[in-house]
Amino acid sequence: MTRSNQVTANGLLPGEDTVTLSCKQVAARQLDEALALMQKHYYKKDSVNWDSLVVAAKSRLVASESCEDAFQTVNWCFSLLSEAHSYIMPSARAALYNNDTVQLKRKPPINQLVGEIKTELFTDRRIAYISVPWVSTTDSAICTRIADSLQNLIAGLDGSGISKWIIDLRKNTGGNCWPMLAGIGPLLGEGVCGYFVSGDDKVPIVYRNGAAMQGRHVRCRVSGLPYKTKLNNNIIILTGNRTASSGEIVALAFKGKKDVLQYGEPTAGLTTANSSYKLSDNSMLVLTVSQEADRNGIIYKGAINPDELIISDLLNPADDRVKAAAMMWLDIL
Repeated sequence: MTRSNQVTANGLLPGEDTVTLSCKQVAARQLDEALALMQKHYYKKDSVNWDSLVVAAKSRLVASESCEDAFQTVNWCFSLLSEAHSYIMPSARAALYNNDTVQLKRKPPINQLVGEIKTELFTDRRIAYISVPWVSTTDSAICTRIADSLQNLIAGLDGSGISKWIIDLRKNTGGNCWPMLAGIGPLLGEGVCGYFVSGDDKVPIVYRNGAAMQGRHVRCRVSGLPYKTKLNNNIIILTGNRTASSGEIVALAFKGKKDVLQYGEPTAGLTTANSSYKLSDNSMLVLTVSQEADRNGIIYKGAINPDELIISDLLNPADDRVKAAAMMWLDIL
């Protein structure tokens, strides 16, 4: 967003490419578009007094004293609704997330788009550790690369006769869940692993034959033959307060699965699903459109509580007591 009092409306509507609008005019259009989408798709739309919200939002925008304040009007609406998971993604960040090559001036480094993947192997204990990263992109090539990387790492660890796994989601702050699910699929197992629930609609989240699917639609698939683990697995999922949004979808995908436990601290509590809508100023409305349920159809509202609550030692982060407790439990199985 611009810090000046004028912005050029580039590509907003046909014929407007040379028109200069005030930032309040652009913000007003952004607000109108967002409110229309919210009234149509927001999962709590039936409980909102839209007339009052529209009047309050437009009054706030008119009274805003800066461009930055004007462009915060949609987010202000969400704060008024106590909606923590929906927001406006600014145009620069939206271009990065969507791999918009028209808007991007340079190709971003991979560490701006994907978190770190870590693995460890404890052959004497038949335990493997793998972290599933946050993914802040919809670029199909990168998503496939992430899914391939996770499956290849699982294949390498599994080849050592591993039957006990620690899956770490504590740094997974969310983003795009589909490469995460496709990548971790060999440990997740075939079939339905959750649901998106909105009113009477219940859309299954599925891992099948190397693909993560939303209903019948493939959202991410590995590029080669999918891997299948050789042994029955005992799994412990590690979570914390930074496990959020799509990270929580992965945690929920393992809920109700045989021989799986969750250790650590409650998750961030963003257990709802978002859809994204590009707006005319190239920003993106990230809107909560459904609730989430585990494979047994149980809907989760707020944080996912672990089976074993273990508080991290913030004063001594090198002493990973959560991971140590998971290792200890797996040792006796």
